[in-house]
Amino acid sequence: MSREIRKVRDLGNGSGGVTIPKDTLRDWGLVDDDGRVGDGHVAVDETDDGAITVEPVQ
Repeated sequence: MSREIRKVRDLGNGSGGVTIPKDTLRDWGLVDDDGRVGDGHVAVDETDDGAITVEPVQ
């Protein structure tokens, strides 16, 4: 598992977002053959110590 620093940005309506690289999304099967990010879902888990993981839902 690698660690990268990503900027959080305000998405409005009480939400924030973090960019996931397109190569990662492609590895997760969320990018089509034309390079467009398609609809999909990710699971976001938070542990008791505050660690957060994001994984594709297969």
